[in-house]
Amino acid sequence: MLLVKSFLKFSEIHGVGCFTAEDIKAGQIVWKLDPVLDTEFDENFLKNSHPAVVEFMNTYAYGQMNGGRKTFILCGDHARHMNHSDSPNLVEAGHGNAYNLAIRDIKAGEELTCDYLAFDSEANSKLRRE
Repeated sequence: MLLVKSFLKFSEIHGVGCFTAEDIKAGQIVWKLDPVLDTEFDENFLKNSHPAVVEFMNTYAYGQMNGGRKTFILCGDHARHMNHSDSPNLVEAGHGNAYNLAIRDIKAGEELTCDYLAFDSEANSKLRRE
């Protein structure tokens, strides 16, 4: 769950992006895993789902290993639109990457970015490398 005000708009990185509507200080927690809003799905869920659901989850959910089993997390707010950057302004922290911290001051209006490779087991299939 995003802990800062945010909005969506066109991203120069890819499609739609998540942008902050307020200034953020370096070290500030910007996102926190919230099991009420952010839903965890077992990988078997995708095996038995309609192709449209699988496509949606492949786009917006991130994969992780959880206790020896693969699960997917679908963020229930604008955080699902955070785009990848090789030099992100947010970094994963906490047990199981339960937090995103600002690694520098971020001005209102900036796109919030993260490094998919740091937390998403499906990152390589999502990144468009040239």
